[in-house]
Amino acid sequence: MAVLKEHFGTTRGGRTVERYILRSGSMEAEILTYGATLRTLWVPDRRRGALDVVLGYDSVAGYENNGGYLGAVIGRYANRIAGARCTLDGRSVALVANEGVKQLHGGPRGFDRQIFEGRQTGESAVALTYTADGGDGGFPGNLTLIVTYTLTDSSLAIRYEAVSDRATYCNITNHSYFNLNGGGDAMGHRLWLSSRSYTPVGPDSIPTAMARPVAGTPFDFTAEKPLGRDIDANDQQLRNVGGYDHNFVLNPAQGLRRAARLTGDRTGITMEVWTQKPGIQLYTANGLRTDSSAKNGEGYRPRQGVCLETQYFPDSPNHPEWGDIVLRPGQRYDYTTEFRFSHS
Repeated sequence: MAVLKEHFGTTRGGRTVERYILRSGSMEAEILTYGATLRTLWVPDRRRGALDVVLGYDSVAGYENNGGYLGAVIGRYANRIAGARCTLDGRSVALVANEGVKQLHGGPRGFDRQIFEGRQTGESAVALTYTADGGDGGFPGNLTLIVTYTLTDSSLAIRYEAVSDRATYCNITNHSYFNLNGGGDAMGHRLWLSSRSYTPVGPDSIPTAMARPVAGTPFDFTAEKPLGRDIDANDQQLRNVGGYDHNFVLNPAQGLRRAARLTGDRTGITMEVWTQKPGIQLYTANGLRTDSSAKNGEGYRPRQGVCLETQYFPDSPNHPEWGDIVLRPGQRYDYTTEFRFSHS
């Protein structure tokens, strides 16, 4: 078990980006200080050695020039907020829009675009720290975030800890695109979700309700099935966003529990997602298009990866009836998500 720190590159603004390489048994992960990004995750495959199961880029420029948030830590508020506006303690808060009139993933200068300060915290662990000034993205409060990646022989855990000096909204996740085959189309992957309801959205990707039953719809993953089986079904929700890009309401609602199981159809690599959050966003990379700075040297295409983003529900700051998610001074935001790997 070891942690290796290396120079990765320089941003267009002249800032240094480091990478931390974590190793444990036959597992290896590479974490960048740019966006606290998970750039590579090597997982053993009984038939072909080890495979890198996340999408990413070979240079800092790749991350700066392409959209998609590949592997990045997302915040201050993951997912969308309608009208780039919300209410906090009775006050209207104007946010910075970056997807039409909406705010997506914290705005145009979210955590995915920031340089974190890294430090080794264990034999196979690294903590990355960033302080967001009050007003960044429109959110009140100076917020300090610590993201800790811990690698074991069969898992990668991500712990998110944050404090703020003013009441604010905080919803942090990781936006890795997984391909458990190591490349190619991912729609043959089989998925199971611990969810009996999902959050429907309009054509603008803003929720129209907190929950709708999955039974009898293409959104039913209570029994494992290939991602591509129903993705092109005649369903308005799928047409609204070009595939799956929806929050699923997890059952049970609390505690560290298994939320999802994804299996590569060609490798048999299985990844379980365990989380303490109430929801998980399934995104089938419907809009993914990158240039040749991608790790495969050819660019990525739609549906070449699968995102499973643990989270509070999208647009929750505009729906206090969905639960109190305000982070207040003296409180600590503290959530963990684990990716556990095995083979069939």
